[in-house]
Amino acid sequence: MTPQLPRLVRRNVAAAAVLALAFTAALAAPLDDIRRQVEASQFELAYQTAQANPQLVGDPHFDFPYGVAAISVGRVPEGVLALERHLAAVPANDRARLELARGYFLLGEYPRARSEFEFVLRYNPPAGVRARIAGFLQAMQVREATDRRASARFYAEVGVGHDSNVNLGTYRDALQLGFGTVELAPGSPSRQVKDSFGQLALGGQQQLRVTNRLSVFAGADLDVRGNLNAHQYDLTTAGANIGFSQLSNATLWRTTLGISQMMVGGNRYRNAVLLSTDAGISLDAERTLSLFGNYAEIRHSVTDEVRDARSFTLGAMLNHSYADVAGSPALGARLSYTQEDNATLRKDLSKQVPMLRVFGSINSGDRLRLTLGLSAYLQDFQGEDIGFGSVRRDETSAIDLAANYAIDARLTLRADAAWSHTRSNQSLYDSRRVAASLKLRYQF
Repeated sequence: MTPQLPRLVRRNVAAAAVLALAFTAALAAPLDDIRRQVEASQFELAYQTAQANPQLVGDPHFDFPYGVAAISVGRVPEGVLALERHLAAVPANDRARLELARGYFLLGEYPRARSEFEFVLRYNPPAGVRARIAGFLQAMQVREATDRRASARFYAEVGVGHDSNVNLGTYRDALQLGFGTVELAPGSPSRQVKDSFGQLALGGQQQLRVTNRLSVFAGADLDVRGNLNAHQYDLTTAGANIGFSQLSNATLWRTTLGISQMMVGGNRYRNAVLLSTDAGISLDAERTLSLFGNYAEIRHSVTDEVRDARSFTLGAMLNHSYADVAGSPALGARLSYTQEDNATLRKDLSKQVPMLRVFGSINSGDRLRLTLGLSAYLQDFQGEDIGFGSVRRDETSAIDLAANYAIDARLTLRADAAWSHTRSNQSLYDSRRVAASLKLRYQF
């Protein structure tokens, strides 16, 4: 029997080798399939192949085509994570780094995208790659000029404009109060004032990647607007924020803590502390859904401290892009609801604010981006105003449009205009406003 033992061992080793080869072949087949599908731009099929083979996730050779396919079909956070895993093992793959930068661009994570693009540029890539990167950098520059959440590392902006209602006053000549009619004198502070203005804004944001999924950021902004004549209505706003963004399989989470102060005519008007969270969800290659919520504490100067309040906001925004259509148009809608409760229990100063905004944009060439927005919101107050003898209710409709032109990689020229009309059951708050401005922005 003893001589048979080596023969048995040889048989077991041979069987194990056959099983190992079969297992390797089983793994290689889907890996070859997804590579071939990505090379043929069959991204939907490649993504389905990836989903059918979860055992391969984490293999650098699999994660690269998996990430490219996921980003191409709109599963952007998922694709970004796959490419991050791949680059952790193969940091010299410039193609993967370009696709990762594109993924961050699609997520609106411009500081991360810019960092990856600039990393590739350090190694003097071919002219075609440099041109592609320049296009992305230029697109980010134009979009950042329209995004209120400044994501440029630094920006400075100067502008001039005209505003038909710098004090948000009424156009009425008389007010209908509970006890009768009150005529407004021509110089009354309640009547709207028109004026030209100059504007200067500075700010930026710095982001630090902690892990492949987690980044922290901090930023600050200063905006000074001085009127030509009505200096009592000059506006200065300053703010700072810190926060973090977190990637999950299909969602980009962002949480921000911010503080701000507004000054009117050189005097403090109000301070605010804001905690906000939003989740960006990639539904497919063309649609993204954002869910958001925030809590704010608002504190006014001593003379207006009766207006101190806290507010809660919940909302959702849906964006639909048409990348294959000339001009790459995009459409979106934003719906939100705010409950603001007066801190001194004044019901007449507490309010509910539902709001709907629809918007769209289109590119004309590589440098010009046109945007149009329509907004409507209601301010429904919760208690009777003693002076008017009624519960205040305001209905506002607004139109805004803008044209952003990228002069070069760092300079953007922006022209914008806005119109709004508020109709109130209390005549003091009936107002109209038309404003237009021209601004030059430098950023990097």
